[in-house]
Amino acid sequence: MIQPFVINSLYNIISGLMIIPDTAKGPYPCVILSHGLISSKESSKYVALSEQFAAEGIASCRFDYHGCGESSGNIEETTLTIRLENLDAIVDYARNHVDIDPDRIGILGSSFGGVTCLLKASRDKRIQCVSPWATPYELNKTDDGNISDIKFKDTIYSDFLQYDVLAESAKVSHALVIHGADDDTVPCHEGKTIYERLQNPKRLEIIKGADHTFSNSVHRDEVISMGLTWFKKYLLKG
Repeated sequence: MIQPFVINSLYNIISGLMIIPDTAKGPYPCVILSHGLISSKESSKYVALSEQFAAEGIASCRFDYHGCGESSGNIEETTLTIRLENLDAIVDYARNHVDIDPDRIGILGSSFGGVTCLLKASRDKRIQCVSPWATPYELNKTDDGNISDIKFKDTIYSDFLQYDVLAESAKVSHALVIHGADDDTVPCHEGKTIYERLQNPKRLEIIKGADHTFSNSVHRDEVISMGLTWFKKYLLKG
């Protein structure tokens, strides 16, 4: 069952989807899907994740961050602070949803969305488990200031410097880190360094030959299976 929703946050209006399993065994655990900097809730990777989670009795929440997809805001003006506030609002929405068990919430995030995933888990102990994919701990300005042909304002870089992602990661446990060995957007060593800082229990999976988005279908199926197994382990009862 797909339930569209719109909620207000401090910085913008957020558009999202709650995907509820078609069983009578609720309330359900929920995995919040935190997309990358210029992605959206319609990412084929996240759509596939939602379908797999639902089949296993786990709800999911896909949403568009500030300036992406159907949510309001200018992407050129987005920052980590804005995105973290968006994620705060989404977690509150999910925890208060009638079909969701508020004590069984996890977050899966990729790239910039992996950073927000880690920061949220560091600061909110209601988050039971996380899985950051292809996640950086630093954001360096390019020569022309563009990221994927988008001219972001300098505030995205200055704002990122306010956060010590590695120090925040040291407060996070129950985390599955996944990174492509051939990621040329976020070097693999960044994922490994984040993993080293995490508390146990934790797990690191480096996918040989995989790129930043796991665009190869074999790699994508592999990481989706890994993520599903991880969240089933920590969110499903019994």
